[in-house]
Amino acid sequence: MSVVMVNTTNLLPYEPSTDPKPLRVSSAEETEHGSVNINVGSGITTSAWCNKITIRVPVGAGAEHLTTEGAGIRTGASTGWTPSPPTISGGFAVITFTPARAVQFTGQIVTLTLSNIAVNRTAGQVSIEIIESSSTTNGSFTNKNAAVEVDKFPAGFVFRNFAPEKIMVENGEVAVLRWEGSDAKYTMHWGDTPAGVSVDKERVWSTPRGLTTVTGFMLRAEVTAGGVTLTHTLTTAVTVRIPDLVVRNLTVQGPATFADSVSLSNTAKDLTVAGSVRGAGGNPLRVSQNAGLKVDAALNVTGTSTFNGDVTANGSVTAVGTGKVVRIADLRGPYGEPLKINSHVNVLPGNSVTITDNLTANGNINAGGNRVLRAGDTLRFVSHKNRYLQEGPDYGGEKEVAQTSRTRYNNAQWRTQHVSSASSFGKEPEEMREPEDLAQDERTLTPDPEL
Repeated sequence: MSVVMVNTTNLLPYEPSTDPKPLRVSSAEETEHGSVNINVGSGITTSAWCNKITIRVPVGAGAEHLTTEGAGIRTGASTGWTPSPPTISGGFAVITFTPARAVQFTGQIVTLTLSNIAVNRTAGQVSIEIIESSSTTNGSFTNKNAAVEVDKFPAGFVFRNFAPEKIMVENGEVAVLRWEGSDAKYTMHWGDTPAGVSVDKERVWSTPRGLTTVTGFMLRAEVTAGGVTLTHTLTTAVTVRIPDLVVRNLTVQGPATFADSVSLSNTAKDLTVAGSVRGAGGNPLRVSQNAGLKVDAALNVTGTSTFNGDVTANGSVTAVGTGKVVRIADLRGPYGEPLKINSHVNVLPGNSVTITDNLTANGNINAGGNRVLRAGDTLRFVSHKNRYLQEGPDYGGEKEVAQTSRTRYNNAQWRTQHVSSASSFGKEPEEMREPEDLAQDERTLTPDPEL
């Protein structure tokens, strides 16, 4: 059964249903009675007002007629609507449904009922005419025509009890469905097979493959009678324990547990998490991917981190927290380049520095607050008292050589001055030197007369 629009002017949609389903014609032995219910206004999207609806039921013995006893039809309607008794006029049983006042259809549904219909004996399809008095405003009502079609199946036709053997199957298990039905053309529609498959031979059918998600089934029965094809459908569904799930948008208000892998298979799709991402139970969160983990924003780690493989930093690495320690077993510069330290280095007490190869210092080296002598440095000795020095020839040199003797100068006190460095220190400027020192540089040392 379906809605048929006679023209494009009617404003209200109509949807018929019958009881029993399907409606059957009477036989010589037994009169079949049935009902036709017409729902008005379902799914309306435009503004519509209505102050009267008239139903015209074809009366006669033919395939296009519903009953031969139109005057015996009983009527009913939703609250607020009053039906008139049927009157026979021009081969129709005419019933008018009138509301207490004009009704605006905005989401509400009105049901018009025709019951106690003695169905005639000829199978076929009946067109029930509808005349609505309607308007887009609450005024200037005009009549507009529509119609609904009702199928009358042959006497004794059976189509019922369509159901699965098991209402729930395991994921991947085949579902088996059964039904009762007279001779007809049966077509099964389900899931991703909307075109359907023919199931005419038996009244039992198994799905061609196991189900992985909740699946709805529609079984369509077709019978040719009165020159038209009569159609009736039954539906059922089979659920799947632990089903696969495919949705467009998913909102989960409570906790969600995934017992297997979770994939975002579409390219460049994001996973957004407002809270934390954690490993299961007491296990750490693992990121297993040959391509590695790429973080396009700042990475803030508040706990201890362990790297079992190489770590490469293309930018700066900063560890400046007070009292924090960076421990490195082997510190090296880039491949082929020396390690550069662009800060003062302070070796704390209790620690030593061992150099197993050459040490090059382009500046001074201090120890204990004093400058360390290096090969080639020049020294000056200045006596505080008891200037006991012994001079001797250097055999071919231009100047005398000053010599000392530990046994003869037990009481001697000398002050040394670091005059120059072979690498970085020049001589002390003359304005900083004592007069005696300046003279001492240019004269030959002589023995002290007190010796």
